[in-house]
Amino acid sequence: MTNKSKVLVIAMLLIGLTSCFKQHSTDDTYRKGWTLAWEDSFDNGLDESAWKKTPRGNLFMNKYMSDSTVLYGSADGNLILKGIANPAGDEKLPVLTGGITRDAIKANEVKRIEARVRINATPGATPYITLLPTSSKDNIYIDIIEQYGTDDFVYQSVTSEYTTTHRMPDNPPSSALIGVDPTKYHIYGVEKYADSVVFFVDGTRTKKYPRIPTEIPGQFPFDDNDLDIFIGVRLNQDTDTALLPAEMFIDWVRYYEPEQPEATKK
Repeated sequence: MTNKSKVLVIAMLLIGLTSCFKQHSTDDTYRKGWTLAWEDSFDNGLDESAWKKTPRGNLFMNKYMSDSTVLYGSADGNLILKGIANPAGDEKLPVLTGGITRDAIKANEVKRIEARVRINATPGATPYITLLPTSSKDNIYIDIIEQYGTDDFVYQSVTSEYTTTHRMPDNPPSSALIGVDPTKYHIYGVEKYADSVVFFVDGTRTKKYPRIPTEIPGQFPFDDNDLDIFIGVRLNQDTDTALLPAEMFIDWVRYYEPEQPEATKK
């Protein structure tokens, strides 16, 4: 190969590397080691072919859920979930809240989920992003975030039979408190593996909850269940309705799959 040919090959390689770097540095869907599998940018509000409105139920998170259109707004490419005083003035149902849900992670599946949101921090309100088993009624939660009232931090945690019934929330630690300004946009994320759940805020790893050897049941049920994602606003029954609405602005939600299918640990 002539010197001229060598220079040409090197130049082409540099151009290719530069193009690759530019693509990764400008593409905000890029995550090293992951491939974007699905996203909803909410540019046209709530897509009810992709999401369901969370039905009212017996859990604290869905006790006041409603499908009323006033709870599901849209502005500047955001879906806005709200908590409001019940216009009907029902003493048994003093407030109404909005929430959405869809399937998220299958059992034994490795996946990364991220959501970019900001919160209108309101006393008595708890915006949340949570993974729950599709069919199990067990006490199993992966809380990607919970943000209480006007706190300038969020909780990221796991809940299971092991952490509650057997009172083992500290071995290993099942929750973390992350200081953020919730009124600004942040990217909250989680990765679920066969042996761990790993949490992120703005791309920074904040917590890992591992599977550990133990004879106490229920320590790591998270890989054994299909999980659905729930995003919504929770209100206390005694919330001061004069301070409402509570609002959660969702810019986008993204699901990622590993580039290498054999990736099972983190």
